[in-house]
This record gives sequence, structure tokens and C-alpha cells, in this order.
Amino acid sequence: MQAKLFDRLLVFSLFGTAMWFFGNLYEAIVIAPNLLVNSIERAQQWQNFIGTTNPVMFYIPLTFVAGIVLLILYTKTPKQKMAVKQKLKWACVCMAIAYLLSVYIITQINLKLFFGNLTTNALQIHTLALLWNILNGIRTILLAVALVFVFKAYVQSR
Repeated sequence: MQAKLFDRLLVFSLFGTAMWFFGNLYEAIVIAPNLLVNSIERAQQWQNFIGTTNPVMFYIPLTFVAGIVLLILYTKTPKQKMAVKQKLKWACVCMAIAYLLSVYIITQINLKLFFGNLTTNALQIHTLALLWNILNGIRTILLAVALVFVFKAYVQSR
């Protein structure tokens, strides 16, 4: 792969990773803690507010594509550039875990909490909100680590 193309794709991946990280950081600081008090009422307010758009439009497809590009860059980086390859590997590992965690968070928590029937899930809402806060914090840390590794790989590849 040409160095110029490699750098451009790495910048794209850096941007997508940063976007995902800062989106989840915003959720962890601004949105998630609000659901820990009066959880059902707050979840209902969220459901009433989100009608035209929702966070999916922010995260998909850019963050997903950025992760795939990162994986491709890792596989295409020659062994002669082992330091860059190692950084890309650890970024890929952290992002892969964050993706898996996201699948769980979205399917088992967010769909019930933000888009589900709150009356049916009333006994679970506070527990789901607490679990979302914890798992989103872990995911945000994973993304921070991935972002650092992608940035270091970019700096080192220059």
C-alpha cells in the first residue's frame, strides 16, 4: 500500500475512532447519569424527545467503517514497520472488544431502555440504566485506549 494512501486511511480511522470515543464520552458524562434518578420518567422523556433522529445516525456507518479500515491497515502493514503494526494491533483489539460490548449494550439494554415498552420493563429500568452507565464507561475507556494507539501509529508512520 502506498504511504500516502496509508496515511489518508489512517487519518480516516483516527477520525472515526475519535468520533466514537467522544460520542460515548458525551453519553457517559451527560446522558447516562441522568437515568439513575427517576429512571422510568427519564427514559420516557428520552423516548418522547427522540422522534426524528436518534444516536444511531451519529455512530453508523462511520465508526464501523473506521474500525474495518483500521483492521485492513493492520493486515497491510508490513512486518518491517513492526512498531506501527503493534500499535494498530492493540487499537484493533480494543475496538473489537468495544464493538462486542456495543452489541450487548444495544441489544440487551438500549433497545429496552430507549426504544422499548417502559411499562413492560418497569422493574428492570433502573438496573438497565445502572448497567448502561457501567458498561458505557468500560467501552469509553476501551475507545480511549484505541484512540491513543491509532494516534501513536499515525504519528509514528509520518
